Amino acid sequence: MRATKYYFPNQVIQQMNIPFTVKIATTDPDDIVMTQLKSASTKINEKLAQIDQTFSPFRFDSLVSKYQRGDNNPLLYSSDFQSVYGQTILAEQMTDGIFTPYFAGRYDPTGLVKGWAIEQSFDEFLMPLLEDTNIDGVSLNGGGDLKFATKPSSDFHWGIGIENPHNLQKVIATYYLQNGAIATSGNSKRGEHIIRKYPSDVQQVTVVSDSLVDADIWATVGVAAGLAKFTDFVNEYKLSGMLINGNHAPINFNEGTIANAQKTPL
Repeated sequence: MRATKYYFPNQVIQQMNIPFTVKIATTDPDDIVMTQLKSASTKINEKLAQIDQTFSPFRFDSLVSKYQRGDNNPLLYSSDFQSVYGQTILAEQMTDGIFTPYFAGRYDPTGLVKGWAIEQSFDEFLMPLLEDTNIDGVSLNGGGDLKFATKPSSDFHWGIGIENPHNLQKVIATYYLQNGAIATSGNSKRGEHIIRKYPSDVQQVTVVSDSLVDADIWATVGVAAGLAKFTDFVNEYKLSGMLINGNHAPINFNEGTIANAQKTPL
């Protein structure tokens, strides 16, 4: 049986000071498919810009800045602000405060907004593309956090490589998945930007989930919490993914079960 040949045209968007890549898996990148990709990318760009204007703590007129100055109207009248606020408070509670939306006493949901923005844009503008007979998969990558989907009738799988934190030119594992989200956090690219709340030699954490917001938060928490504390979270919340602790072999966890292995369970 002959394997289906796929093409992966993409568009790169610059928003929130990071690149976002819109990519589709298609069997025929004809003019109609390419027009849909470009149109969706334009709409996603506009959506991300609007979200940045709403939630950036660096914009004086953003809802976050207004809320920081004591204006409660964003929490009363903006459904988007209410949604993000509720998710940040819940995340703080679930992670025992390791994830927090407060910095220097001021509310700042930046650690959650990127994943939320990707999911909002993905659901609104990319999922409808799967109705095209020539498009089998869609994905949106923002700074390494990925949301992806496959047409229900297709056997196409996205191949998602995870970088080796000790050698970024090498892939330490590859996931082959159809639908969901995956996020990786660590200090290999941006230095020690994650505040470690517990003694930790964790170099990198990858989390696979249905929700990119969840995956992103838990991946960051994994680095900040350290191996012992994060193991408790893995068990309690049935997390799946992979962890690199020090110079040791990858530690894989699947739906709350942890096991050392060289290969990632797919």
